[in-house]
Amino acid sequence: MHTVAVYVREARVQIISTWRTPQFLIPSLVLPLFFYGVMGLGLSKGREEIAHMMLANYVIFAAIAPAMFGFGAAVAAEREAKLIELKQIAPLPAGGYLAGRLAAALVLVASAVGLLGVLAHFGGVVMVPWRWAATLGLGLASAAPFALIGLNIGLRLGSQGATAVANLLFLSFCLFGGLWMPLSMMPSWVAKVAEITPSYHLSKLSMMLSGMTPMTDVPHHVLVLGAIMIAATIGAWSAWRRQAA
Repeated sequence: MHTVAVYVREARVQIISTWRTPQFLIPSLVLPLFFYGVMGLGLSKGREEIAHMMLANYVIFAAIAPAMFGFGAAVAAEREAKLIELKQIAPLPAGGYLAGRLAAALVLVASAVGLLGVLAHFGGVVMVPWRWAATLGLGLASAAPFALIGLNIGLRLGSQGATAVANLLFLSFCLFGGLWMPLSMMPSWVAKVAEITPSYHLSKLSMMLSGMTPMTDVPHHVLVLGAIMIAATIGAWSAWRRQAA
């Protein structure tokens, strides 16, 4: 019970710290809402199917920045400041710091995804309740693979390098995932690169769950996402062990 309480306290500290960092909080919440409001609702000109399709993509978009930067640039900055070493010598269970970081990222992603859902609902998007829950729930779950990738960056690079790489991957995942524009509008080689990005497979699943496309190739998308997460977990665990050493 004591261990659970320690995890809860660490998560609370990380959540409060995140919500008191406006330079991280505001872009993570405002950018998805702004882009969806302009591109998903504004440019759709009242056409529900376009706003519907864009919502399926933007719930994934909303998960990338908090996960990548919360576990990328933020971890790298705290590692450089020796705060992680302090956490490791403190009476904190192994993984408590990372669990707190994940909790903070999930709260931020849940807020962004929830606000997107509210905006889409009042913007005219119509779905049955289970599709709303599945679409928004997948957006929240999308934080996991991006957080693991960000953690690999944060544990291996300095703060400036981690910020640069996180920005590059953030833009790449949005572009190659087809979150900003359909891959059919881009060169054929883009679609080949997209196959190895988590955003592409999450976008495909989101389109299916929201009812925009038929349920096809689901096992393929799930297997690729599983492989990405396993590889990222192994890499992050290896890097974390080196920090502890």
